[in-house]
Amino acid sequence: MPRAKSDRVGQARTLLKTHLNAADLRDLEVVLADAEQYLDRAALPALDEITDFDNASAALEQVWHSIQAVISDGTGPDQAAEASALDDLADRMVRSERLVRAAGGRARDAALTTVRESLAILGDIDSVDGLITAAAEAVCHLGFDRSVVSRVESNTWLTEQVYLEDSEWAAEILAAARANPVALRSGLPEEEARRRRKPILVTRVQERQTVHQALKEASNARSYVCAPIMCGPRLMGFVHGDRYFHRGDVTDFDAEVIGLFAQGFGFALERAVLAEQLQQLRATVREVGAGLQEFAGAGTEPVHIAVPAGPSVGWRPPPVLQSSAAPGGDADLTRREIDVFQLMAQGETNQRIARRLSISEGTVKSHVKHILRKLSAANRAEAVARWHEARSRD
Repeated sequence: MPRAKSDRVGQARTLLKTHLNAADLRDLEVVLADAEQYLDRAALPALDEITDFDNASAALEQVWHSIQAVISDGTGPDQAAEASALDDLADRMVRSERLVRAAGGRARDAALTTVRESLAILGDIDSVDGLITAAAEAVCHLGFDRSVVSRVESNTWLTEQVYLEDSEWAAEILAAARANPVALRSGLPEEEARRRRKPILVTRVQERQTVHQALKEASNARSYVCAPIMCGPRLMGFVHGDRYFHRGDVTDFDAEVIGLFAQGFGFALERAVLAEQLQQLRATVREVGAGLQEFAGAGTEPVHIAVPAGPSVGWRPPPVLQSSAAPGGDADLTRREIDVFQLMAQGETNQRIARRLSISEGTVKSHVKHILRKLSAANRAEAVARWHEARSRD
């Protein structure tokens, strides 16, 4: 069970407090407070619910219409004095509403500028792992408190990275999500994002059963935005962001921002994946070539090698070997050993194989040891060569 989050909750911040200067924020609060003497309290929005530009503008518009109705009514012991005060209050409301809209416009422009700057930085990163880590942090520079970057493989949602200032909590959330991968299915907000190929906004998270339950419990999220990472028609993963340490929920504009970021991130990720696939293909060819030279020097007959025609777009390179190609006899590999060998033949390290297959690094080492023994190979390169030799005989 996750630890209590009471010491981690700091919801004193709001978007208005962040982007509206203190004097203008104070004027807004005074205007709404002054309206109380003329209007029924039930007709006034709660001040603690006014947290962002949209609901601030909506609140001012609501109160302005109510004040106009009072002015039109023209009742009261001192109608002239009251009408003058109401007119002044209405003017102040208009001024506050303009200031709120102007501050909201500046905040939106700044967010879009940050998206462009962040994507430019990500474009210089070549490794997939480095790109994912940098992307998770970049999302928080867009105005979010926390972010999650995930991938999708075989219709399964797998969490790759979690970022927030509290690194200990981030590790807890990541561990909970990784331990509980979720199959994309109808009803999940993420499935809707995939189907529509658009970012979505999810509210009242703790009341929902059709969300990632482990992620919900570990993060204690109230609302979040999610955008699919697309490569053409293919879903590669998701980018999530929320504003946990701020009062109020994320907004439709937040969904637009993270959608733009996810679109650019998808291009950067595709480029990095292709670059890694090319590197791994070259490494595989070099290792197999080295193994062939050893066999040639020992007088072994030529070996026929099946090299993949080219990489396909995805998080990782496609398997070079197929399970149906397993040689017979004592050298037969188990299903899991074949999985490990496929990644091993692509040049993956034990650590990356463990991460890809969701097993421990020690288990990977054990599988590699068994593979080398079954194939009578001294090293990985020789194992690849022996595998192809057995295939050619079969």
